[in-house]
Amino acid sequence: MKFSLRGLLIGSLGAAVLGLSPQAVSQAQAVTLQEIVLNADRVQIVHNGGGTSDSTNFNITFTNFGEGDCDGGEDDAIASGVEVALSPETCDICAGRAPCEVTSPPIVSEFPFDYVINPFVSHTVGHQTYGTFSGLNPIGVGPGTVTARIVLLSVPPNGCGTWNLNVEATGLDLSSITSNPMSIWLNDADDSGPFCFDINNAIIGDPIPKPVPVVRRGVRR
Repeated sequence: MKFSLRGLLIGSLGAAVLGLSPQAVSQAQAVTLQEIVLNADRVQIVHNGGGTSDSTNFNITFTNFGEGDCDGGEDDAIASGVEVALSPETCDICAGRAPCEVTSPPIVSEFPFDYVINPFVSHTVGHQTYGTFSGLNPIGVGPGTVTARIVLLSVPPNGCGTWNLNVEATGLDLSSITSNPMSIWLNDADDSGPFCFDINNAIIGDPIPKPVPVVRRGVRR
């Protein structure tokens, strides 16, 4: 399973602008009602000195309102996975680019992190359903890693679910993400998106230095 954020941007947009709604839209598929909604976010970008030494961790809550029977489970984030991507651009990524194609600069460079988190290992403890994931980044190669935990919070009326997703990823080059606003992109297994959301409060910078332990010497009496 690989959703196509790149295919949407490179093959379908032309000179169109993605930002038809305040936060997100799938322009190429002419989506009029947004299927996935971002309810809450906390994004951190950590720069560790260049190359692929950067990392990110983010916690988001999102709802998938699905289509009818939730596409046979493909709108269930635990059962079918979710694709997440980060961009240094806002959701009007194609504004001012005519045409918005793989020219200069390449649009693919706008996603320094793009990962399909699947399959989750599903667990049910008491009344809580959650999934866990651990994989290599790049997929199957490394040496970076991606770990994630997703929790089903509720199933809204006429919806497929509201989930809280926590992701930690290493082995990245996030040097292009230096300031707010940036954006996070989500897609589900039936490829109904991608859906883009502007992030205005990401924590971006160097890692917090670890405190130096204080060694106390004994006092001679």
